[in-house]
Amino acid sequence: MEAARAKRARWRTLKFKRRPRKLGKRSGTWQPETMDDNESAQAEEIDRLLLSSLRFWEVERDLIEERLAARGC
Repeated sequence: MEAARAKRARWRTLKFKRRPRKLGKRSGTWQPETMDDNESAQAEEIDRLLLSSLRFWEVERDLIEERLAARGC
């Protein structure tokens, strides 16, 4: 009987060790993601292109409004 218990206990511990461990919840501290130089450069490029396109559409809107005002609409 002792041998059977030891065998079962060993099987349980081996099974337990094989299971992937779950990571506990992080403490309440939030850590922002850090970007490397390449990601930072890409983000700046996107920002620059976005601002450029916004300026373009603002000028387009102003021209349309001027044309509508000139037509008397």
